[in-house]
Amino acid sequence: MSTPSLATRALRGLLWNGGASIIQLGIMLALYVVLDLADLGHFEWALMLVMFLALIGDLGLGSALVQYQEAAEAHFDSAFWTALVWGLLLTAAVYAITPALAPHLGGDDPQTFALVLRTFCLLIPCASVSGLFRARLQRALDFSAVALSELVSVLSFGLAALVLFALRPEIGVLLPVIAAIFRELGLLASLVYSARWRPGLSFDAQALRQILSFALHFTGSRAVTYINTKIAYFFIFVPLGATAQAYYTLAERLTLQPLTRLATTIQRVSFPSFSTVQNDDETLRTGYMRGVQGLMLAMGPVLAGMFVFAPEIEALIGRGPIATILRLLAAATFLKVVGTMVGSIFMAKGKASWSFYWSLFSMAVLIPTMYFYGLPRGVEGVALVVAASALFFVLVSQQLANRLIGLPFAVYFLALIRPGWVVASVLATLLLTRPLLPGPPFAILVVGAVLGILTTLAALYLIARDLCLSYWQSLRGR
Repeated sequence: MSTPSLATRALRGLLWNGGASIIQLGIMLALYVVLDLADLGHFEWALMLVMFLALIGDLGLGSALVQYQEAAEAHFDSAFWTALVWGLLLTAAVYAITPALAPHLGGDDPQTFALVLRTFCLLIPCASVSGLFRARLQRALDFSAVALSELVSVLSFGLAALVLFALRPEIGVLLPVIAAIFRELGLLASLVYSARWRPGLSFDAQALRQILSFALHFTGSRAVTYINTKIAYFFIFVPLGATAQAYYTLAERLTLQPLTRLATTIQRVSFPSFSTVQNDDETLRTGYMRGVQGLMLAMGPVLAGMFVFAPEIEALIGRGPIATILRLLAAATFLKVVGTMVGSIFMAKGKASWSFYWSLFSMAVLIPTMYFYGLPRGVEGVALVVAASALFFVLVSQQLANRLIGLPFAVYFLALIRPGWVVASVLATLLLTRPLLPGPPFAILVVGAVLGILTTLAALYLIARDLCLSYWQSLRGR
């Protein structure tokens, strides 16, 4: 049996992860229906803080091992013990300082915040070392195994949430927290099994130093980028309260967070893939443009539907005023789709410092804009700043990536025309037909979804048939 091509393995991995993303979104929407909004606001705020710590927990060592082509067992063993010790220290530090932080960061209920944060921090050691096992699979370009591990983690989260809701519904906000810990345990167990690797007891300081510079630059970039994407949480939760946070996060989970999860998957696939051809700019340009085109075709029609039918989605969920927020974040997400793969180009070319300094610049622009313009206008003002900044950041970062691989802007722009026309066709059709659709919100959404799917298929056939065929052939290993 022939070995699947790099493109085939990448696409199959993305499909597996796409399924996991849909399942996770469904689980979180169910939690938003059954749990108190204020409790969910505290959960989302604590989750943001803990995931930031989990993000820096492996010090970027896993990604450095993917990029460093001469990585040996000594590099992996040293990285594992470093990440584990660092993760345990972070956990202990969070547990110790939570009582001091809670009055300042806990919003309108510091005690609930403290309880949630202390419980949440138990997942940090698992997150710190899971990246090393993922790196083993990424170096082998086994994207399906990585994606399958993500699916296992999502199923672990869902099963834990279901069991806890059935047996102990009175624990309230701790329900999704404990389920999230089981999610991380499920992810780690699956990665350990798939990687077939057990760390040795040796530690080589020289080997660690060889990968540490790239790792720290990568972690710094990733940390600042994460702060940029989540800074809205701070400007909502602390001054506006947990319920306002729940409104924003619900809209974000429907729009930005699926892209964030997809972007993470894409980076896990494209970064090692691009790293194998890091000196072949022509191949990088081709893979880069095909990736962006595919993302626009996959997510553009869905985001167009969310934009048009935001009032119906708000009415169907029935948990507060999210229609305007949903529309603004849908627009922001579409803009971010275009720039999703920029980071993979930076990393593959060994320019981790570029990502870091770009992220610092982005944060320097975003924070004062959010404070002076967004916050006075409430949750919707914050969402507006997120959408406007997305346009600016995508335009600038795209130019940096294009220059790095010698891609003229005109060539890049022309590659986006046909996917853009597909999305525009769906958006125009739904905007024109929406006033004609009678009935309750659910019926309108069903009819709108069918109409959107039919319009998308027709547009794909008429405008981008060859692109779709190329993706299909890659998926089949051709």
